[in-house]
Amino acid sequence: MNNFSHQQLRKIGRQIFTAGGASPDEAALVTDVLVDANLMGLDSHGIIRVVWYMDDLLNNKIQPGAPLTVSRESTTTAVLDGGGNFGAVAAMQAVNLAAEKAKQHHLGCTTVSNCHHMARLGAFAEVVARQHNMICLATASWSIAGHFVSPWGGREPRLTTNPFAYAIPTDHDPFILDMSTSAISEGKIRLFRNQGEELPDNFVLDAEGVVTRDPNDFYGPPGGTILPFGGVHGFKGFGLGMLVEVLSNTLSGHLATAENPYGQRACFLVIDPGQFAPPTEFKTAIEQLKSYIKSSAPAQGYDEVILPGEYHFRRKARREREGIPLDPETWDQIVETARRVGVEIDNTVED
Repeated sequence: MNNFSHQQLRKIGRQIFTAGGASPDEAALVTDVLVDANLMGLDSHGIIRVVWYMDDLLNNKIQPGAPLTVSRESTTTAVLDGGGNFGAVAAMQAVNLAAEKAKQHHLGCTTVSNCHHMARLGAFAEVVARQHNMICLATASWSIAGHFVSPWGGREPRLTTNPFAYAIPTDHDPFILDMSTSAISEGKIRLFRNQGEELPDNFVLDAEGVVTRDPNDFYGPPGGTILPFGGVHGFKGFGLGMLVEVLSNTLSGHLATAENPYGQRACFLVIDPGQFAPPTEFKTAIEQLKSYIKSSAPAQGYDEVILPGEYHFRRKARREREGIPLDPETWDQIVETARRVGVEIDNTVED
């Protein structure tokens, strides 16, 4: 592993995306979402994704500059179309629109489709908690091309990894949960493969429906599938995955079997807590809840109780100081991607 500063990776990502045809603003937004994922320790949704994004961008599977359009709208809801643009660009506009509706009408809910991969779903929920001081629930899915997850009791893929996220404002860092409803995300399998490591047990099935620890068995051909999270209680992960599917896909009238090269779909629900209790009372109650939860004596093998998101914010502070580790294979892929669009990377450059 080699460490890179987040400033260096931001500069590299922006240069690559701009050279590929993205506007400076779009390149900055997409890169920041990716690098922030690395900072928080979520490397599967970090700078490693530049390689995939640029491959699709160069093959016209991403339409930079495409505007977000509204197909249906009410005072509290909107159905949006991303026009094939970067997922992060579409998602940021969709979640901010939901927040604006919530400011005016106490609740806001938007769905967005027809865009590329959004990267870390929790990034958009976090914007609501930090910038708008409201609660956000977010779900995301993909078209049939992203169906990698087998249903409970099945061996053929029928769902995507279907992530769910929430962010709740506090006086400090928000509570954040950002999780896939599958046992592992595809991006993490990619990391295991790049690093030459075996997968944990009971995460992936090969094409014959047999549990495997070889990442290559997932990619095939023929490809395998990812199990729902929960192990022997995987029906719980499967059940949550179905909820995500309905909110992200079915709610807007999309069919699970529909083909779409711009396959990301998401739902953002924003709640203004000030409409349920006076803002000072809500903040007091949140801080009391934090203190009460943290006051639990730690179990054997643990030093303390960690609140949702707390571990990742600590990781972010450490990586901002010490750098972001990248394996040689991932770094070589990024360098080669940069060369494809005429960007020469200077490993020593930092802003």
